[in-house]
This record gives sequence, C-alpha cells and structure tokens, in this order.
Amino acid sequence: MKKIIVTLQTILILLLFAACTNEPALPDYSMIPWINDYGYNSRELFPIKSGGQVPGPQINVSVNTENQYLLIDVNTIDFLVRENTFRDANFEPQRMSNRVSETSEMMFEEGYLHNVSFLNINYPILYVSMIKRSSVPFRAKGIIGRNFLVDGQMTIDMQNKIFAYSVNPAVSLGNLTADSNLVDINLKLRNNDHMGILKFFCHINKIKCLATLSTRLNTTQISADLAQVITGKTSNRTSVIESLKIGSREFSGIKCEVNNDLMTLEPENAEAISIIIGMDVVGQCLWTIDFINGRMVIE
Repeated sequence: MKKIIVTLQTILILLLFAACTNEPALPDYSMIPWINDYGYNSRELFPIKSGGQVPGPQINVSVNTENQYLLIDVNTIDFLVRENTFRDANFEPQRMSNRVSETSEMMFEEGYLHNVSFLNINYPILYVSMIKRSSVPFRAKGIIGRNFLVDGQMTIDMQNKIFAYSVNPAVSLGNLTADSNLVDINLKLRNNDHMGILKFFCHINKIKCLATLSTRLNTTQISADLAQVITGKTSNRTSVIESLKIGSREFSGIKCEVNNDLMTLEPENAEAISIIIGMDVVGQCLWTIDFINGRMVIE
C-alpha cells in the first residue's frame, strides 16, 4: 500500500512539474503500436507542441540554457530562427540574404549560434538564418529544416503528439516490399537551391496531381488552375476536394484555400505543383518519411 501511495505521489509531482514548466505530457509509448512496428527506441521519440497559429509539430530546441519549441519543416533546408527567439544567444552575424520560403519572400541575417541542442544532438557551433523580415506573417519561433533529417527516417503522429526520428531505424521503408501504402517522394537531398521541395503524386477527384506538404499551414491549398478544373470557376477563394488519395489512403470533403502563387513554388521548367497539403490533412493520420530510400507511408 505504501509503495502504491509513493508511486501516485511521484506521478502527481511529474504532472505538476510538466504543468509548471509548460512541457507537453509524455504519452505511454507502450500503448502506441507504430513505435514498436518501426522499432524506434525511447531516445528517438520526442514530445511535440502544436496548435493555434503554429499547427505543425514543434520540438524542443536548447540554445545555451534556454529552451524553445521550433517547427519541423521538410520544405525548409536549414535552421531558421525568428529574431529574439533566444534572448541570451551569442549570435555572430556573417551576411544578409534573401530567398523565397514556400510562397513568402524572406530576408535573413545568416551567422553562427553556439551550444545548440535538439534531437539528442549537440552542436557547439551551428550556422543559422535569423529571420529579419517576411512578406507574410511568420508565426513559428523557428524551423528545423530537412538538412537535419535527410540522413534518416521520421514519423509524425499528431494525435499522440509524438515526433520520431532515427538515422538507423530497425524497420525502414526501404525494407518494405511493394505495397499500395508506399508513396515515392522526390527530393534533392543535397540541393543548395532553397526552392527545392519534397514532392509526390496524389489523385484529386481521380486527377493525378503533383503535391507537397506543409507543416506551416492549417488549411490545405490548391492552385487556381486546379480549382478551376474542380469547380469550373476562376474567382473562388475556396474549393472543396471531394476525394484526395495519397497511396491507398483516401480523404474526403477537404475544404481548401485557393492560392494564386502556388505555381511559383518550383522553377518554370519544372512540373507544376497543384496542392500543398496542410495540417488539416496531416493531422488525421500517421506520416512516416524515409528520406534515404525516397519513400513515404500514410497510415
């Protein structure tokens, strides 16, 4: 009886600590089947924050002794941080730069941050881009881009608030046999062009379309051309996709925003992207992306 009381007291203390520190509560990993299915160990699992103006998965990043939650974004290459996110950081500016990030134009001050830690890795010195200005509101405190992910496999589970990442997963998508759940992805892993994004094919109302996904967007966006095909109109700000199929996973009744700038995501000679899948779809299921083998599974 005494042991039970002590255990309950310990649990209560941990819950109170999490509430006071504003840390996300840790789920019971033993009750989540996919963790065992993919063979992730406890050091490869990270609690995430999301919601409000930043709908995508955010994980803890430490600079010196200060902790903040930054967004995981596969369509950003490097490490972005909003100015003054880490107030006591020792930032060494090097140069100014401008680039397009998704459909927004941004100005950065590039330089070095010291003693940066995330995903159980410590970087004594890290080259980052400090956000000085953005043509559209930038809500996240910062972004962990794909250069920190392309050497492994990641899983996003928004329902259980878990992000998993492993450079040596016990079960990689490359080891799986042909399956209707598997989706090939196209991504230039070592591309220095900041316009390079993760792409894959989907079917929208049975029309084959090139897609990407965004952890920054609450709502899925489609191009004006695709909206016209779906609705027969050119002036709509919103449109409804009756059927969105990625691999064997089908979503229905997706209300989308029409984005007139969607065609500018890729160079003119590239095949046009018709849809950016937002967190309204991503949050409905489990997404696993194997960057090394160029495969993705949606469950």
